[in-house]
Amino acid sequence: MVGSATRRGRVVLGAAVAVAVAACGSDETPAEPEVLLRFDDARPGDVVGLAVDDERRIVTWADRIDGTIHELSVDEPEAEPTTVATIDVGIESQQGGLLDQAFLATGERALVWTTVDGNELVLGTLPRDGDPTIRWSAGEAGDGAIGGKLAVSGDDLLLAIGRNTAWDEASGVGGAVLRFDRGLDEEPTVISTGYTNPWAIGTVGSAGDEIWVWDNAAGDDPDDASREDDERIGRADLIADRNDMTRSDGPDRAPAALAALPDGRLGVCGFLDNELRAYEIVDGATAERSELERAGTIMPCNTSVAVFDDGTIVTAAQTVDGESLQILRP
Repeated sequence: MVGSATRRGRVVLGAAVAVAVAACGSDETPAEPEVLLRFDDARPGDVVGLAVDDERRIVTWADRIDGTIHELSVDEPEAEPTTVATIDVGIESQQGGLLDQAFLATGERALVWTTVDGNELVLGTLPRDGDPTIRWSAGEAGDGAIGGKLAVSGDDLLLAIGRNTAWDEASGVGGAVLRFDRGLDEEPTVISTGYTNPWAIGTVGSAGDEIWVWDNAAGDDPDDASREDDERIGRADLIADRNDMTRSDGPDRAPAALAALPDGRLGVCGFLDNELRAYEIVDGATAERSELERAGTIMPCNTSVAVFDDGTIVTAAQTVDGESLQILRP
């Protein structure tokens, strides 16, 4: 669990600093990220579910282990984090707990967690004042590769689940990206399938119509059982089967979060390398805007990233002082 926290202030200096955040050709020195909040007792993977409220200028996050949800102003130097809710979570599975959150058009929060009773992976809503309500269940979760990440697409909600749930056992299609309507009143629509553990999902465009997913790799390569599979990345709105997505080159990153950046690029956090890397969206062989090209490293990030409308980026990251929230202002 996260435990106590210390307010921001120290500038982070290290190998993973902001690059190419300013416009190309600018003579300005790129800004460097700062520590917004340091967690004294957190372990890598405890701080998840970053989201921002532009109107209130707050960042919110979740403690995966104890189920608490917190908020902090990013513009008031003396502000302290507040706990706004606690969800009863089960941590029987290795990757269980309170896994993600997102703000809905209705004003509610959408949450994903594993339950105490039955260890089910569930999607629920939390009103501003009230208790959480479970709206959908993927059934019992396994020990790993359960997914449980959210993204907003227009007024709809996207949920990425892994292959190790009762939903997969019943459907036989592996992990999936599911679309829920605004009110979460109907059964979800299946967007794409075949995923292992899709922890990095996000949307691009004002309507959120480009759905990008970077899936972790585990098990045999579907094209060659003699070798292990690679991580895959692609657009779920264009590609129905994860195995048809592009193989990632280079060492595995264990991608944990993904977000559209202020300059139109895509930012992806790697749990293994603790970096928020930028990628240019380019045309692919089969469709426009369907491939990515590496475009530098922005700041530390290992589990989560969120971006304000003004371009301010907040990440959860590992530093020399442990887990922290990092902020990069425009």
